[in-house]
Amino acid sequence: NEALMGDPESLQYIPFASALDTGFWYELTQRILNIYRLDDSPVPIWASYSCNLASGLPALANLDYKAFQLDTEIPPASCPLHGFLRNMNTLDAMKEIDKAKLMKDAGDKLWEKIQSGDALRDPSLLVPFFVLTFADIKKYHYYYWFAFPAVCYPGQTLLSEPVKQLSDVFSDKQMTELNESYSNLSGSSCRAFFVIDISDNSVQLAPLSDVSSLIAKKAKFYVCFSDPSTNEKHPGWPLRNLISLLAVHWGKDVSQWQLICYRRQSKHGQISCRHSLVLSVHLADFTIPDPVKYVGWERNVSGQLGPRMVNLSNSMDPVRLSESAVDLNLKLMRWRLAPSLELEYISATRCLLLGSGTLGCNVARGLMGWGVRNITFVDNSKVSYSNPVRQSLYKFEDCQGGGKHKAEAAALALKEIFPVINSKAVDLTIPMPGHSVPEKAQGSTQAQVAKLEELIAEHDVIFLLLDTREARWLPTLLGAAMGKIMINAAVGFDTFLVMRHGVRNENEVPAPAVMGVPLKGDQLGCYFCNDVVGPTDSTRDRTLDQQCTVTRPGISMMAAAMGVELLINILQHPLRGHAPAENHTDEQACAPGAGGEMGPLGVVPHQIRCFFSRQHYMIPSCASFHMCTACSPTVISEYKEKGFDFLLKVFNDSSYLEEVTGLSKLHADTDIDEVWALSDSESQ
Repeated sequence: NEALMGDPESLQYIPFASALDTGFWYELTQRILNIYRLDDSPVPIWASYSCNLASGLPALANLDYKAFQLDTEIPPASCPLHGFLRNMNTLDAMKEIDKAKLMKDAGDKLWEKIQSGDALRDPSLLVPFFVLTFADIKKYHYYYWFAFPAVCYPGQTLLSEPVKQLSDVFSDKQMTELNESYSNLSGSSCRAFFVIDISDNSVQLAPLSDVSSLIAKKAKFYVCFSDPSTNEKHPGWPLRNLISLLAVHWGKDVSQWQLICYRRQSKHGQISCRHSLVLSVHLADFTIPDPVKYVGWERNVSGQLGPRMVNLSNSMDPVRLSESAVDLNLKLMRWRLAPSLELEYISATRCLLLGSGTLGCNVARGLMGWGVRNITFVDNSKVSYSNPVRQSLYKFEDCQGGGKHKAEAAALALKEIFPVINSKAVDLTIPMPGHSVPEKAQGSTQAQVAKLEELIAEHDVIFLLLDTREARWLPTLLGAAMGKIMINAAVGFDTFLVMRHGVRNENEVPAPAVMGVPLKGDQLGCYFCNDVVGPTDSTRDRTLDQQCTVTRPGISMMAAAMGVELLINILQHPLRGHAPAENHTDEQACAPGAGGEMGPLGVVPHQIRCFFSRQHYMIPSCASFHMCTACSPTVISEYKEKGFDFLLKVFNDSSYLEEVTGLSKLHADTDIDEVWALSDSESQ
């Protein structure tokens, strides 16, 4: 079923058949996503062919993932094809492009190289190619159409004798010499086309440029090429342009040519070229047409001139497919909407989620959507029957048998959704102020503190998504001491708060805030900076309605989304966690590209407060409080100097924090009775 091209009375050629490895399509997909994007200009690539093919195979032009690496060495015993790829952005664009012009432009370049003698100096230029592609990288459907341009010159190439095999012309000794000399050729382009001089009955290989001198001294020689065809009668496509070269440079002097279509096979450990073809051809009609015509479009599987399509959705590694698909929408953002988006930085960010409940599940989903690959869950509870409908990572099966540990179930759910994610689980109880620690439990409590310290040190971003206020105190202190980005989210019935904590370098004291000037990243307060009392045990004597987080179901999703988007804005800001806070809501001032203290995705507020019943949002800023019970320099200094001993005092008596920070003195200095009296007076 091989297609034969040319006049039936003339020499006929076996065209190339493109053979593309799956790795080629994977590499093209990555380059479209990361480099080419919407650029459809030509990209140089290379392919290879060989004269070592087994009998019955088509004349293969091979391309794999290395086709885009122009400095890669050609495989041993192979010859290069030089070409280019044009990837179109739509299938319609691929159909509508002027293919006649593409062929003419490529053919004109080939014809110029033949006439100028460039192809004599580098004969590999005689086998050019190009390919049009369209990659539907959502479905992994790839459309492609190859062309191997050939010059329609001279007008006639006739066989003057029947085709012979090399064994009918060469002796065994000569064939052995030919095989050895071919193996010793240096450079893949030398293997493509060469001359065999047998003037003294021995085989001497010479470059194609020596033809003139061989003709001048009337030597007996054959023009030879590495033949990718395995057909018993017909040579491969490279011969077509070789004959054009011979006709242009020596056609007026020599019309009869002896050609060898060199082919090799390995039999019983020995290289054999006995089946190579020997052709005696007569060239005629040297009139150069105007314009010169070119052929070479590859036919599809139906034998028609048209593109081919390969569906790799089932054959490519599903995990790699998933990874590419997840990245696609993110990279589409970077193509047009946010060219400076640092997706690799987001992907490498290590996120610690303290709390695996409603907020934790939704935050994890949002982080995955942004391409975050490293997520660790921390929780000490188990999945209950009320959880799956509100907490998006859990299923009914997770509740049975007493329930799975939340952190483990959440981490497993992420892997089921996206196998390449690095999700981990830690079952940990976080010690809290006002929750006294019995003497026999001090060892386990110290181990819990040490584990939390280790986790916070290992991660770049800490999300505070815990059930109670006091549970957030220790992570807030540790994050402040280690200079970590902290994102805090808290929900009410129809309200939520999302905020970032200020990030200070070690031993850094923030400059005082200035009215009307956006707060710098090291001046921002934490979750506890507005408190004038220390955190206490808020779980004591709570009724059923107080034991559960009673909130409108959508509020947690909104808060989680805001927390994730706030983090992404932080990561994309040039100053990262030190980004100053904007607290205005003017649309023009906040628009991306308006200048000011913004990253590519817009402003980086300190807080986002939502009052959903009134459809009202605020982005206030709050300066750090020098008496804060969690992030003040005094508390951080006490923690660094005394370590667990300091923390143990806080766990056993939360009022100790008020003494350390000076809040107790502040309370004593404030005349509460006078304040109440003033209030009564004002109300009259």
